[in-house]
Order: sequence, then structure tokens, then C-alpha cells
Amino acid sequence: MRFTVAAWAAILSALSIVPIANAQPSPQASCFECPASDDGLNILLSSTLPNPTTGEFSCAYAGGGTCAYLGLQGQGGDLVSGTALCPSAAVDICLVRRQRMKERALPRSPRPPSPAAFVPKPNVMKTREILRDSKAKVRGSSYH
Repeated sequence: MRFTVAAWAAILSALSIVPIANAQPSPQASCFECPASDDGLNILLSSTLPNPTTGEFSCAYAGGGTCAYLGLQGQGGDLVSGTALCPSAAVDICLVRRQRMKERALPRSPRPPSPAAFVPKPNVMKTREILRDSKAKVRGSSYH
């Protein structure tokens, strides 16, 4: 009985590790994506994830054309190879993503004013002095 429980525990723990080892990179790893259609208005059929070392990814269109782009930051999504109908550059989605995040962001609350930013008012300072003196008198009289 104990052996069976231990065996099942070992099998379940091994199975929980397998998906982690085979995890695929995020499809949002690049700032570029394939244009929705090529210059011949053929729709996008499929695209590949960017190569982690070269940053190159490809887009397959309905007309049979395949276009390859550079997807690493700083390379501008330039066309590497493809047919004559390939758009000259991939679509930059980071700029759009940043604009969307900025629109959805909550407004910042106003910064609390610094006490040093205000000039002390004479009436307030006199009131504080009177309170401080009366407090000192009360403390002094309670000790005697």
C-alpha cells in the first residue's frame, strides 16, 4: 500500500515537470508581427515565432507567398526574403501595445504637498506657540 502511494506520488510529480520542460516561448516575445495581408491582398494563413538567435520569422499568405522578416528590437521588422508581393516591413505592435496600456492606465493621484512648500502663516504660528506654552504650564504644574 505504501509502495503504491509512493509510486503514484513519483509519477504525478514527474508528469507535472514535463510541461515546464517543453514550454514554448511566448508569441508576444517580439515587437513585430506579420501584416494581415500582402501587397496582392492575399490574407495571412500562418506565421512562425521569431528565432531566438536571429530574430527571423516568416509569414505564409494565401497566394502561396512566404515572407521572412527580422523581428529583433532595433532591426525595424525589415523584409529579409520573399516574393514580390511581400510588404516591405512587418507591423510594429509594441507602439500600439504601449498606446493601449497608456489609455487604460489609471490617472495618477496628485502628489501630496510638501510642508516646506507653504509659507508659515503668522496666526497659525501664534496659536501653536500659545498651545505649546499652555501645555508646558499644565505639565509643570502636575509635577508639583
